[in-house]
Amino acid sequence: MSKKIDTNLLRSYMMGAADPVRGSKTNSSMFGEEIDLHVDSTQFRGGKKDNKYAIEYQLEALDAALDNAVMKGKVEIRIIHGLGKGKLKEEIHKVLSKHPQVKSFENTYHARYGMGSTIVYFK
Repeated sequence: MSKKIDTNLLRSYMMGAADPVRGSKTNSSMFGEEIDLHVDSTQFRGGKKDNKYAIEYQLEALDAALDNAVMKGKVEIRIIHGLGKGKLKEEIHKVLSKHPQVKSFENTYHARYGMGSTIVYFK
């Protein structure tokens, strides 16, 4: 009996954006964390990814990651959102601009993610 391999998670492990011990798409250090918000169709009922639901799912994961980072006293986290059409990045930036614990954030070039990530700094 063979087990299906999640190729996206495997790619995240190989790129260092996931933690193989916990199985999450989080890479943590004392200074900050990287949270990968990419989703694939295996994470949805029936295997079909509805874009509206996907963004809601990703924003819920973002809220949880922000709360977790604040609770742990993190100085910063990097949110990996990818490039795509920019809708997710736009929604993430809306959330960050209203979050009471976010001091600032910026979408600058990163060697691993290009322009597909945003760094968040906490108060």
